[in-house]
Amino acid sequence: MWFAILSMLFYLSSVLLITPMLLKIQAGEPASSPNKILFFATALIAISLHFVNLIPLFNNLTSGQNFTVMEISSLISVITASLATFALFFHVRTLWFLLPIIYSFTIINLILTTLLPTHFMYHLSQNIALFFHVGLSLFTYSICLMTALYSIQLLWIDNSLKNKKLVFSPIIPPLMTVERHFFRLMLTGEILLTIVLISGSFHLAKDFAPQDIQKAVFSFLAWLVFAFGLIGHWRLHWRGKKIVIYAMLGLILLSIAYFGSRVMLEI
Repeated sequence: MWFAILSMLFYLSSVLLITPMLLKIQAGEPASSPNKILFFATALIAISLHFVNLIPLFNNLTSGQNFTVMEISSLISVITASLATFALFFHVRTLWFLLPIIYSFTIINLILTTLLPTHFMYHLSQNIALFFHVGLSLFTYSICLMTALYSIQLLWIDNSLKNKKLVFSPIIPPLMTVERHFFRLMLTGEILLTIVLISGSFHLAKDFAPQDIQKAVFSFLAWLVFAFGLIGHWRLHWRGKKIVIYAMLGLILLSIAYFGSRVMLEI
């Protein structure tokens, strides 16, 4: 519990280090980047403590025991936070605006994981193929979540430029750069989701369970939505609100696939 509390505090510190810069940009004032050494130090400590807090979950995964919906959600959030932080470390400047959202999402997950009572609802046997499928599914969801957040950032920058509310700043990434990163992420998520669907079909044929049908159907629908969005951009040059709708709809369908059956079991 103490590792979770300390992790939340360091995540919150990281958010507070970024927020003044983003508020100035939003207000149209000149802004400089925060102290990067201090920011990365607090962020890495938060992520490390978060992983330490999840050690019981890793033990459950490797020993074939049960784990909860909130533990899965917490694992997804720390994977997403890690990906975003390390990408920013390697100078992917388009992530400054997304980090407060990602870290806030992670803090909420930590709070819920710490406070909610434990109800076990999923079993993972000692099966390497199934372990690979579950791990890849979590990683894929993290990529798709970042894709949806990128789409919101893309729409915000586009609208700000059209309304002439955006002041030039080295912190603000060019619109084309954000768009390029967004579609690369979307394509990566689609490729990973394809692998997840293929590996999941083998598991479904071997160990059939009624709730797996829901996961397969909604995951496939999400795959179709992302595919239509990518094809629309490639062939019809879709941008702006239309592509944001596809990204968000794909994430919603994937969320229903990943969490819907587990939530229903808990209720």
